[in-house]
Formats: sequence, structure tokens, C-alpha cells
Amino acid sequence: MRYQKCEICLERVASIGILTNLLLGVLKIWVGIISGSKACIADGLQSGSNIITAFAITVSQKISKRKQTSEYNFGFGKIEFVAAAFISLFVVFGAILLVTVTIKHLFNEQSTPPHFSAIIMAFISIGANEMLFRYMRCVGTQFKSQSILANAWANRADCFSSIAVIVGVVGARFGLHHLDPVAALFVVAVIIRVSISILIDSIKALMDTSVNHIYAEDISIITTSVENVQGIKSIKTRHIGQKIWAELNITVDQTCTIAQGQEIADKVKQMLLQQIVDLERVCVIFEPFTNIKG
Repeated sequence: MRYQKCEICLERVASIGILTNLLLGVLKIWVGIISGSKACIADGLQSGSNIITAFAITVSQKISKRKQTSEYNFGFGKIEFVAAAFISLFVVFGAILLVTVTIKHLFNEQSTPPHFSAIIMAFISIGANEMLFRYMRCVGTQFKSQSILANAWANRADCFSSIAVIVGVVGARFGLHHLDPVAALFVVAVIIRVSISILIDSIKALMDTSVNHIYAEDISIITTSVENVQGIKSIKTRHIGQKIWAELNITVDQTCTIAQGQEIADKVKQMLLQQIVDLERVCVIFEPFTNIKG
């Protein structure tokens, strides 16, 4: 029963993330405009950047489940990284435009302090993002999903952006008029940093960058626990959407026949797929172990 509830959470996590951040983003930008808080507008853009990873999860769950075709032999998983890259570029472009507006506001000595409604919106944002963080962290931990966990921490980072809004507005109300645009520049810097990080990760995934630093240790432990596996010559891993494909070269006891070697390789593959949730495909190549002494 508990696992079924977790499955439901997994199906809903991306939609909840998108809808929550979309609602928060629209409200923050609207409140930022009517209250005169540039930091609140920047915080709204931060919520928009959180939609990137949530949207990527949605794309992965739907498109990557399609079967391979004669034209796309390896499936559609990498569409997730293409989408994330384009959206992150869009967010960076919007953030740069906001920087220009904020800098003009920074040098405007006659600017009026933002309304307290921006502070109320910031507190609402902190509460909503903290609950979303806890929800996503639970789902990500349960299913060992790096993307969901990353999305969870992105929402936790949004809490700090909202704190910057509070600091900026309170400072402006006490006569420190430049504190609000300075806070806005801080939030924009966070947005650009997160978006560029997502863009770089997407490019790396499209170029089949190895993820051995995450999975190689677990793969090695499971593989060497199989009887008659003498060692591992190489491990190659890559991202395909939210799943991982792995290729292993193992050595087996030299007394094994070809049929026995294939049986061992099949057993390694089965155990890896069963014990590492993120693995979708595993190719295991075997060869006899030879102890050559120089």
C-alpha cells in the first residue's frame, strides 16, 4: 500500500512542482509590480527557473516512455535535456533584461520604498517552497532520482531568494532605498547561476558524459558479488533521459565455457537492473580471466 502511494507521488511530483512554481511566479511578479519591489519580481523569475527541472521530469516521464523507432533506435529520452537547455537559455535572457532595469532603478535617487505586500508575498513563498522541498525530497529519496532531488533543492534555494526580498523591502522602508535593487541583483545572480548550471548539465548529458562518479561504485560491488566474476575491466555509463545506460567488460573464470560465461553475464545484468533503480539498460561483455605475469 505504501509503495502504491509512493508511485502516485512519483507521477504527480513534476505536475505539482510546475503548478506551484507557476502560481508563485505569477503572484510574485504581479505583487512586485504593484508594490514596486524589483527584488520580488526577481524572486518571481527565480520561481520560473524552478519550473525548468520540473518540466524536464514531465518530459522524461512522458516522451521517454515511447518505444524506439527505426529512426530513433535509442529512444526519446534525451529530449529532456534539449528542452531544459532551451528553457534555461530563455530564463537567462529574461534575467539579463531584469538586470538592466534593476541597475537603472539602483541609480534612481527618487525611488520610493516598496510596499509591505512584497514582504507578505515573500513569507508565502517561503512556506510554499519549504513544503514543496520536503515533498520532493521524500519522492526523490524513495526512488533515488537525482533530478527530483535537484528540483527539491532548487525550491529550497528559492526560500533564500524570498529572504533577500524581505531584507530588501525592510531596508528600503527604513531609508536604505538601494537595498531592494541590490537584493534583486543578488536574486538574479542566483537565477543565472542555476540556469547556466542546468544548461551545462544538459549539454554534458547530450554529449554522453560519464556518470561513473555516481554509479560506478554500486555497479562494481554488485557485479563482483556474482559467483565466478573475477574482475571488471571497464564500466561505461551515460544518461538517457532520467535513466542510465551502462556497459560493462567483465572477466570470468577461465574454466567457464562460452555458455557459462553468457549465463554469468546475464546474471550480472539482471542483478544490476533489480538493485539500481536508475538503470534502464545494461550491456555486459565477458572474457576469460588470464593471470599473465611479466
